[in-house]
Amino acid sequence: MVDVTHESKRCNGKSYIVVHLLIILFGISAWIGINGIFIQIPVLINTSPEGWALPTYLVLVIQTANFGPLLYTILQYFQCKINEPWWIVCLLASGSSAMGLLSFFYSEITIINGVQYSLVLFVLTFFNALVGCFSSVLFMPYLRNFNERFLISYFIGEGLSGVLPSVIALIQGVEDNTECATFKNNTHVESPSDSFSLNFSPSEYFLFIFIILFLSLTAFAIVEYSPFLQNSKHIHKSVSTVFDEKQINVSHNHASDGVQRTKHYSLERDSFLHDNSKYLTKQMRNYLFILLAICCFFSNGFFPSIQSYSCLPYGNTAYKLSVTFAQFANPLVCLLAFWFKVSNIKIINYLSIVCLAIGSYVTYLALVSRSPPLQETKLGIYLVIISWTLLMGLISYLKLIIVSVFRSTMFPKILFYAGVIMQAGSASGAIFSFVTINFTNYFEMHDNCALMDN
Repeated sequence: MVDVTHESKRCNGKSYIVVHLLIILFGISAWIGINGIFIQIPVLINTSPEGWALPTYLVLVIQTANFGPLLYTILQYFQCKINEPWWIVCLLASGSSAMGLLSFFYSEITIINGVQYSLVLFVLTFFNALVGCFSSVLFMPYLRNFNERFLISYFIGEGLSGVLPSVIALIQGVEDNTECATFKNNTHVESPSDSFSLNFSPSEYFLFIFIILFLSLTAFAIVEYSPFLQNSKHIHKSVSTVFDEKQINVSHNHASDGVQRTKHYSLERDSFLHDNSKYLTKQMRNYLFILLAICCFFSNGFFPSIQSYSCLPYGNTAYKLSVTFAQFANPLVCLLAFWFKVSNIKIINYLSIVCLAIGSYVTYLALVSRSPPLQETKLGIYLVIISWTLLMGLISYLKLIIVSVFRSTMFPKILFYAGVIMQAGSASGAIFSFVTINFTNYFEMHDNCALMDN
């Protein structure tokens, strides 16, 4: 009998590990399509008719995909019956197909009213963006059926969605054989130095992303439809349900005693978390929602749009390494959350201040892109790479902390509302950056990057 129990525990342990790995692979699908495209921008920007403004167009296209989650939110509001697994399967299938097509048609140019646009790239980016935009309001809430630690596994996978394409981009090559793109009459003019010494083409790069997306789709299908793992999921769900029922019963007992007791996260010692509480005060919840929206405004909307202006004056290598290393920082901070979870309001505020300081520096570099400081020095290159890496890593950690706090509460649909807040912040940042870059003179190309009309 003891041997049977021991064998059962060992099987459950193996199932636990398998679910962790599958959810990590599932989490990779959230943003690997969009991250993969952005990491390839230093290559695409030299032949794209949009030039330095290409990131702003892509960010706007990505945020346009928020109409999908908006429709989903409306359906939720009217309490329409929604099959979450079916939606997820359809999204992953469409994202995989779009990435497969992108590997063949990424360089197609469409002429509209005499102006060249990378229309095919934008359309296929849109379908990849649908996966990422839905991940906040669909993928994360789907994980409510699982143990809380699986949410961290999901975030690790989401972080790896930037690391995997980054590794491939490094293998592809970062040799700085380019100078700034040359333009005549607002039309890109290719020069001999415009070609990279790449080990393989963007087509092969996008094909790799397609394979990963297909594997993510397979992983989700196994998690959702495998009878063996289905039992594991139901165990976690039932445990969570029993816990919730116990909390509800305790609340009723207090009410029957005629004692009014309000549970919330105690701010004693500046801590969100309290052993006997699973609630947030309304003020603290609103504060975290606002902070989460601000983080997404900059990290998903504004900063990616200005990164080319901030980095390219220091050379294409600085730009590509900044984009690549920033993606490495994401999963590293998610792994940190396994052992070090911040629940101190002061630490969260300090992290926010550090992000503000570094964000101000990279924004300043973008604003003075015509003549940035330390442009001709290695120190300037190192500073811009380190700044972007630290900035994106710290913002990712800050978002993870906030979402983890929400996940620990007992408010209904709080992860769904957090996802809506995240997408609203991201969309606002994209619109703001697109208007600012394309319709004002705050962000301009370096003097050596433009050739005066003859």
